[in-house]
Amino acid sequence: MEFWIPLTIAAAFFQNVRSVLQKRLQQSLGTRGATYVRFAYGLPVALAYLGALKLRGDPFPVLHTSFLLYTFVGGTLQILATVALLTSFRTRNFAAGVAYSKTEPVQAAFFGLVILGDIMAPLGFLAIVLGLVAVLTLTIGADVGRPAFWSRGLRDRAALFGMLSGAGFGLAAVLYRGAALSLEHGDFILRSAVTLACVLTFQTIVMTLEMLLVERETFRPVCTHWRRGAMVGAIGVSASACWFAAGVLQQAAYVRALGQIELVFATLSSILVFQERLERREIVGMLLLVLAIVVLVLA
Repeated sequence: MEFWIPLTIAAAFFQNVRSVLQKRLQQSLGTRGATYVRFAYGLPVALAYLGALKLRGDPFPVLHTSFLLYTFVGGTLQILATVALLTSFRTRNFAAGVAYSKTEPVQAAFFGLVILGDIMAPLGFLAIVLGLVAVLTLTIGADVGRPAFWSRGLRDRAALFGMLSGAGFGLAAVLYRGAALSLEHGDFILRSAVTLACVLTFQTIVMTLEMLLVERETFRPVCTHWRRGAMVGAIGVSASACWFAAGVLQQAAYVRALGQIELVFATLSSILVFQERLERREIVGMLLLVLAIVVLVLA
């Protein structure tokens, strides 16, 4: 088995755990505060992780202009994609926003081809499309198969922001891969760790400034709940480290497609942690997603 596969599955698992913890923190810190702890408490962990890798004695990669451009643009796009996704959730047509945001792997395949020259095998693209159908079945349900849903969604504000969100996340993943590959020294673990540390530093600065300007009073509860915040940060960095490392080894589209296994973890969490019932469409969606993952691995 190629190493990017277990890395991606681990990343999806850690990300789901982080989401569960953030959902619980949201009651005390609000949405903005629960989001911010990922950066505030995650950055020290990312820097410590990079420092530990540096102790191996490997030459430290030179941070050239192209690398910095990739990381800054990618970090900005990820923030904007999150804003677009949240905006789509606040509209009336919630389903359309979700549906179009899930086109991220398909858009990542396009951006990877244009920017990095990543060529995808036909079977791999089939797996991505099958995974998209599975994810839409899990999140949307029967409306996915109705032409009226998509024709209406094309004219919908939620669909527009959902598509922009998918484009932002997909392009950011491609740029992170490009940033790590552009470094001349170090193995894939060191290069991905350097990229993660730079991206997270930039995003933490941006999020801190945004908090100071918009919601300064949230800083106190963020500091008060430092134990749970530190746990969110550590697990979030673990997820990101796996995402970035997998992205160096494999095309962003494949990584993001396999990463949709997170929805299986999320569904299991909703049953085991939040005591929610499993619907028939969720069973069908998970089976389709497993089939898509098998095809993707074969590709």
